Amino acid sequence: MSESVELADKRVLIIEDQKAFQVMLKGLLLNLGAKEVEAKRTGEAGIAAYVRRPFDVMLVDYNLGRGKNGRQVLEELKHRGVLKEDTIFFIITGDNTRPMVLSALEHQPDDYLTKPFSHRVLRSRLVRAYKRRMWLKDVFRSLYQQDYDACINACQRHIDSQSRYSGYCQKLQIELFNKTGRLEQAEAAIKQVMAEGKQPWVQLKLAEVRLSQKRPEDALQIAEAVLKKLPNAIEAQDIKTQCYLLLENNEEALSSARQSINMAPFSINRQTQLANIARDNGDFEIAKQAMNNVLQIARTSVFRNVQHLCNYLRAILDAAEHAETRQKVAKYQTEATMELQRSRYDENVVYSELSFETLESVLVSRIDAFNGRLREAQQLLNKAVGDDLSNNNPVPTELLADVIIVLLDLGEFEKANELAAAADGDDVIDSYTRKLLSERRELAAKTEAAFRDVHQRGIRLYEQHKYKEALATFKEAQQLAPLNSGAALNYIQTAVSYCQNTGKVELEVLKRECANCFKTLQGLPLSDSHKQRYNYLQEQTSSLGLR
Repeated sequence: MSESVELADKRVLIIEDQKAFQVMLKGLLLNLGAKEVEAKRTGEAGIAAYVRRPFDVMLVDYNLGRGKNGRQVLEELKHRGVLKEDTIFFIITGDNTRPMVLSALEHQPDDYLTKPFSHRVLRSRLVRAYKRRMWLKDVFRSLYQQDYDACINACQRHIDSQSRYSGYCQKLQIELFNKTGRLEQAEAAIKQVMAEGKQPWVQLKLAEVRLSQKRPEDALQIAEAVLKKLPNAIEAQDIKTQCYLLLENNEEALSSARQSINMAPFSINRQTQLANIARDNGDFEIAKQAMNNVLQIARTSVFRNVQHLCNYLRAILDAAEHAETRQKVAKYQTEATMELQRSRYDENVVYSELSFETLESVLVSRIDAFNGRLREAQQLLNKAVGDDLSNNNPVPTELLADVIIVLLDLGEFEKANELAAAADGDDVIDSYTRKLLSERRELAAKTEAAFRDVHQRGIRLYEQHKYKEALATFKEAQQLAPLNSGAALNYIQTAVSYCQNTGKVELEVLKRECANCFKTLQGLPLSDSHKQRYNYLQEQTSSLGLR
């Protein structure tokens, strides 16, 4: 293999927002023999240029202003499957702090250059990266195509031939064994590497195997040993967190997850995990902040999604609902309202199918319901998703949990449970929101059970023609679930039967109560059967003077 890389026949892309450094870097490349060098100032423009016609070499600055950063450029090209196996990708930055470096290296660029660097350094790093790409072309091709069997076999060929990159191939092969669940083969490969002499990375792979084997004590011991030798081994810290979770030691899991964030904070998965663990520990402030971090990270990434905004708003309301004082409740609710208003023109909303008006109505409905303003909550929910609920159409996935929670608060248990059952066992609700929803359903279960007992007793009394007792019982049911449509309809129907059988006794009292029931029903999305009963009861109450 040649000890140099010919750039004359290579297309080079520079992504750098500073014009002066852009010019300087282009000059270095021209001196190295490059003929075709293109420069872009934003990550978005760089990605578009690469997709139109792939480049052989990419030199991308980490900090690119307000848009995508260099890490997100690499992340998106890989996620979309458009990065070619022979493209050399360098990340360049003037920031060499640990969080920045570890977060950049997690996406495995070919190299990482810290400003300033010389003509000689650039040349030697390009040569090194080019040689590895060319030598391992079969490995990278199958890896980028996600043909893991072919990649494992390609790695084995390099290992058997004892090529200069056999160490890299051993590591990649073990990673793929773990990824595809071939733990016995992973362990055998690890033993072979260890027999040739201990290397820190192989200890890390052994910890991953032990974790996959559900042996958290062993994995934890190995991970801690790795961290003593390599304090920046973020993978070892992540393994520690998973070990503590398996051991159901949530306090240590939270501490370990926070340490992982301190080491490499720019990971959506890592921040989401922190939010989950913090919530399980009852630390809703940390959970809220982690969800805010997810939102900020995702805002300019390929993983931009309105779900991240919904989760952050949900985390704020979650903190409010668990706050110990009214002052804190008010603080969190104000924070949610302000964030909601700021999000009107948020890219997560603008580029989604979910309208801001729907998002706003459902979230404010939750705030109203929590504060006991059930009528207002009912009206907003009906405005946002009333037609969907009455026609059994799908509710926007991003807001499904919030709609269920409001329905529970309103006492519409049947519809809430129907929506929750449809979501169970499906991936429409993320893990964080699923836990929140599960807790709210458990809290509502006692009230729901009491309501059902009273409501069923009222139905039995009605069937026995004990109308006065049934009226009192349905009134009791409404106190438990003030805006339950079934209880409202049954009260009106019982009032009609009572009047028909007693000659309109207590007419004014019944008239007032029926008016309240109709007011409740006017704001609720009704099923077809309930609509038919509603229309029928309107006629009956009018004829009897109950309206």
